[in-house]
Amino acid sequence: MTDFDHVLLTRFSAVLSPGIEPASEDWLRYRLGFFYDACYSSVCNQRDADFEWLVLFDDRCSDGFRRDVEERAAGVFAPLWTHEVFRRNTFAPFIESDAHQPFLITTRIDSDDAIAMDFMAAVQGQFAGQERMFVNFTRGVQIDRSGAVYLCDQLSSPFLSLIEKRMTGEPPATVFSPKHARARESGRLLEVKAPPMWAQVVHGANLSNIIVGPRISPRVVNQRFEMSLEYRRELPLRHLLRERATQRVRLAQLWAGHPGEFTKWLEARAWRLKGTHERPQGTTRTLTDIVQSYARRLGYRTGGSGPRSWS
Repeated sequence: MTDFDHVLLTRFSAVLSPGIEPASEDWLRYRLGFFYDACYSSVCNQRDADFEWLVLFDDRCSDGFRRDVEERAAGVFAPLWTHEVFRRNTFAPFIESDAHQPFLITTRIDSDDAIAMDFMAAVQGQFAGQERMFVNFTRGVQIDRSGAVYLCDQLSSPFLSLIEKRMTGEPPATVFSPKHARARESGRLLEVKAPPMWAQVVHGANLSNIIVGPRISPRVVNQRFEMSLEYRRELPLRHLLRERATQRVRLAQLWAGHPGEFTKWLEARAWRLKGTHERPQGTTRTLTDIVQSYARRLGYRTGGSGPRSWS
């Protein structure tokens, strides 16, 4: 018997700003392919964990698309259909209406990403009756459309979870209450050292992610994930060594043009060396904040995730 409910939350085609046009049928079908191959299949293969899964969809779609989603959803996730603008508390009413236990764990995953087969059980393993604490597994992988696998360490990643105590008469905050990268401003953050626990799929329609780590063997994905996504499952050593060398050059170029990406990588690696640890709530500036602030004073534009240049 547990003292918590655990709910996995996914935005598929949420409306992010007023007046925005609905996604095209082509985009929806393209995204649905990644959803089934990566996200859906990895969630279906979770081991030793009980949880519910809510997936948010824009209801301004074709009848055929909605029918296909409903068929796949049966017994796996609850589709939430709406065209209301997404807010940080959008999921809260759906969760609160099905409240049972005094504590709640909410976990977020993007619709084109995947989680290791023991991810949800590992999140639950961090529960110790905390009234409010974010939980993050710092290590994951990135998989590009060539099927190559890269190591990726991230503090306060998009695969964040929130443990919270339910308060009488108040809706739950849920893990979406802050932006994931700024979660520590809203509560304590437990950074957990573990094997790769998540996979980001980097593709043409995913503009917010870029490859930020070294090339690694696909063996870790073979061992840690059960999903339908195609990737290069076998790679001869000589090919891996050649691709590692090429990736080192790319990373040097990336970090030269995106200094914030280098400091994020450096901070994540440094914190990981400390093992599992708690970061207290606060707004202390990170190394990335300091470097970007200094660069702006020198006239170097560091905002956003696009190319940076001297102004």
